[in-house]
Amino acid sequence: MRVLLINPAMNMRKLGRFAGLLEPMPCIGLAYIAGALEAHGVFVRVIDMFAEKLSGQEVVDRAARFRPDLVGMTVLTPSAPVCSELSGRIRARLPDARVVWGAIHADVFARDIVGSGDADFVVHGDGEETIVELVDALAKGEQDFSAIRGLSWRTGDGEVVRNPERPLNRDLDALPYPAWHLFPYHRYGLLPFADFAKPVLTMAASRGCPYRCDYCSLINTGGKVFRRRDPIKVADEYEYLVDRFGVKQIGFIDPIFPLVKADLRPFCEELQRRGLDQRCQWLSETRADRLDPETCEMMYAGGCRRVLMGIESGSDLLLGNVNKTLKTSKVREGVANARRAGIQTVGLFMIGLPGENPELTRQTVEFAVDLDLDFAKFAITVPFPGSKLFEDRWQRDLFRDDWENYTTFNPDPDALVHHPPGYDPAELIKMQSWALRRFYLRPAQIRRQMVELRTISPKMLLYGLYGMAI
Repeated sequence: MRVLLINPAMNMRKLGRFAGLLEPMPCIGLAYIAGALEAHGVFVRVIDMFAEKLSGQEVVDRAARFRPDLVGMTVLTPSAPVCSELSGRIRARLPDARVVWGAIHADVFARDIVGSGDADFVVHGDGEETIVELVDALAKGEQDFSAIRGLSWRTGDGEVVRNPERPLNRDLDALPYPAWHLFPYHRYGLLPFADFAKPVLTMAASRGCPYRCDYCSLINTGGKVFRRRDPIKVADEYEYLVDRFGVKQIGFIDPIFPLVKADLRPFCEELQRRGLDQRCQWLSETRADRLDPETCEMMYAGGCRRVLMGIESGSDLLLGNVNKTLKTSKVREGVANARRAGIQTVGLFMIGLPGENPELTRQTVEFAVDLDLDFAKFAITVPFPGSKLFEDRWQRDLFRDDWENYTTFNPDPDALVHHPPGYDPAELIKMQSWALRRFYLRPAQIRRQMVELRTISPKMLLYGLYGMAI
């Protein structure tokens, strides 16, 4: 069996003046799938359409040269139209190849995706075991896939079947490492406020999250069940990435890392024992209320140099509206603890939350300024498929499947997917640009970026200034 995995691009024109801020990021989910297939003896190739800046025709031409039996795509909501187009063109060029989609968007809309013929199969939840079983079934020429848990497929009569869910994999350490050697990893970054050294790759020390924020797409997938790895084996993979790929920075993609404090100490101590804290630094996303003084000191000693905090809002009312069980007072404590430990801070904010108005947006922005964060991101709230916010809005008044517009930096008010009642879309977009200007164009912040931090490249700085100009 020959399997081709594709990381699709999205329609960058939809991002307008913000397009230059988007870097190709390590697609770790696809890399895990590639690793599982290779370990099973499957011949795998990867095309990263976004990182390599390929056109649809170039992707199809490469696919034709490889002649795959199965083509797999990871489908994020904004890239769904591109995936649909690629599937059609690949089918026309390679009529015998089967197509499988995965990731949250495919999970949510599996019946429509398989029923329309965009894909022959959809893999639900953790895909490593499911994709291996699917490849084995195809290699045997089977036509009945009902025994493969976690799979949607179409029968010969055209009926779309969603098989029973696959039990969650509790032994994440048994999975093969992501097959980064198949990817153009030297092209990868994270985000302008997350990069401080390259090459950069990502890791997962856990899967899932015990919290239930309404805007999170993990809520209706296997991601709502928290599972963690052995911290020493996490250190083993960390060392492997440093030795094998020469990475200088590792980003943990866990929804919250560290979540279990008891795992943090052995992990950080192991990095120090092996000298990895000096060879490579890391960052992670976490909650501010997880950053007590001892945690921050351990993280810094283990090589953590930056944390991304999902703060979302400067209003406790708005945080409550989306079931974010976090108070602004705890945010202040967490930011202060990180700063005292020497860890740089990034605040991730959402504007246009349910119940928000321009005055509450200004309150959030001023809260970010008052926290004196090193970086801040202000994203317009989007009800992504898989989230409770999407379910509530879709049932009530959303009814929008123009998926390429489901982006948090959309400069077109007529294409804005969601805005709170009474909050004019054009004003919301202007408030986003104002937020960026208010935070970054302060003399103290300019000095910090240009003299102290110096991790945003001049090119990204220019793109950022252009994005603020409205």
